[in-house]
Amino acid sequence: MPSTKKIGVSDVAKHAGVSIGTVSNYLNYPERVSDTLKAKISASIAELGYVPRRAMPVSAASSALATPLIGYVMTDIEHSLFTSIFEGIQEVCEDNGMQVIATNAFSDLDRQHELVRLFAQMPDVAGIMLATVQDPREDIAIADAAGKPIILLDHTSPAGENAVCSVQENNVACGRLAAEELIRTGCRRLAFVAHSFDYESIQDRYLGMQQAVMRSSADVTLTIIDSGGLAVEDGMEIGRRLADAHAEQASTSHGEDGDLPPDGIVAGGDQLAMGLTLGLTDGGLCSIPGDVSVIGTENSRLEAIGNTPLTVVSAPGADMGRKAMMTMLDEINNPTHIHGSTLLDPTMVRRASTRR
Repeated sequence: MPSTKKIGVSDVAKHAGVSIGTVSNYLNYPERVSDTLKAKISASIAELGYVPRRAMPVSAASSALATPLIGYVMTDIEHSLFTSIFEGIQEVCEDNGMQVIATNAFSDLDRQHELVRLFAQMPDVAGIMLATVQDPREDIAIADAAGKPIILLDHTSPAGENAVCSVQENNVACGRLAAEELIRTGCRRLAFVAHSFDYESIQDRYLGMQQAVMRSSADVTLTIIDSGGLAVEDGMEIGRRLADAHAEQASTSHGEDGDLPPDGIVAGGDQLAMGLTLGLTDGGLCSIPGDVSVIGTENSRLEAIGNTPLTVVSAPGADMGRKAMMTMLDEINNPTHIHGSTLLDPTMVRRASTRR
């Protein structure tokens, strides 16, 4: 049966090996695209069966604008999930005669509030997208006071507050998939390495791992290791410490199960996971995946950096952006719009950091 997945600009771009902007130029400003790239894009469009979506009407308030704008505030531009979300938002905007302006809060909550306030004050902005891992109550209040719709990405709408729409990765499923993969491939001493446990996504990933362990018929343990940070260097420090523990365990007989180092690790983020693979194998004290399997939880664009291609649970970033923007269009155009939350499932991408 043919796929029911809606083909978008980003799918064409990936298939043709070009950027979304190049595909957009091909569709809207063909004079800006070389004949070679035109041929590649045309072939991809034909093969995928892509049909540009007909522009939807915008609200009366927005229709008077030459180009209605969407403001997008992301927590940190270095996090690939937020940039993938941006691609999805941009794709739907361009298909509907709109444009998106993206800004970076640098993981600073005060700066995040300032950027939301800036978009709320801009008359050309028809709606605000907020990708946040922190409490969005103040941001919702700012948008509500300005009469502008706001949609949360990667965070649920706070309970008891003004209801808003949200689109998220199913992070419980993310943790569950990762743990199930480790258990299925023979790991029995699992560890979740992360920081910022007050973040909703981190809590949910750990919950998913707990579910997988409780449902397993095997004798599996699960521990938490606080990495103290989210950077590659933080993962390297933890990895070196665990490599020493493996070397010590190998040089003795064997200790109690509770004293043994983990043989399967899920990292709260891919930078941590990459650092872990580097630290674990530094000095040849530990092998991946022979002694330890490592899984990341994002599928960032850096996942192949280092000495071991990283198995990941891939976040549906572009799909989140598409869904959020379609929801925004409905909220702008539909007087009977009903707020709701959407969870999109991640997928497993197997590479060399886990056992077969």
